[in-house]
Amino acid sequence: MGLIQVATTTVTSPTASVILTGIDDNSVYMCVVSNVSNNSGNYQLRMRVANGGTQDSSADYDYASKQIRTISFGNNAVTNATFFGATTTGTATNEVQNYIFYFYNWYDASEYSFWTIEETSFDSNSRLTGEQGGCVFTQAERHDSVRFFTGNSVSSEYDTTQGTFTLYKVI
Repeated sequence: MGLIQVATTTVTSPTASVILTGIDDNSVYMCVVSNVSNNSGNYQLRMRVANGGTQDSSADYDYASKQIRTISFGNNAVTNATFFGATTTGTATNEVQNYIFYFYNWYDASEYSFWTIEETSFDSNSRLTGEQGGCVFTQAERHDSVRFFTGNSVSSEYDTTQGTFTLYKVI
């Protein structure tokens, strides 16, 4: 297995969202998100599928995961959401998120797009957490990009203040 870098964005100042483009076939794509945080409060990193940089905010995101914390564990399952929502982090220096996503069927207009997640982070309660799971967007449509943003309610969005987002094609 090899990787070809498709797109990368490094955030060093408040940024409303990050859109990674360049998915142009049905290959598996990997997205690495590292050292992401915000200075707005206790918010979560979120993700949506996109085409031409335009995100799809329909209530077709389903995801489930197992979360492992330093002293406990938990199950997470969400259906009919308008985004994929990650762990909530706060504004403390050590409260950052790191992810590896694998995207499947992203460019196939006749299949659901789905992805796996692997996460490590310090959450808003200063707990070290890890999470593994899967997600599906339940509309058969083609996607050529992915959008990341920070939020704390269904419609509120806040700036991401740091992090690196890199998209790779798996070969």
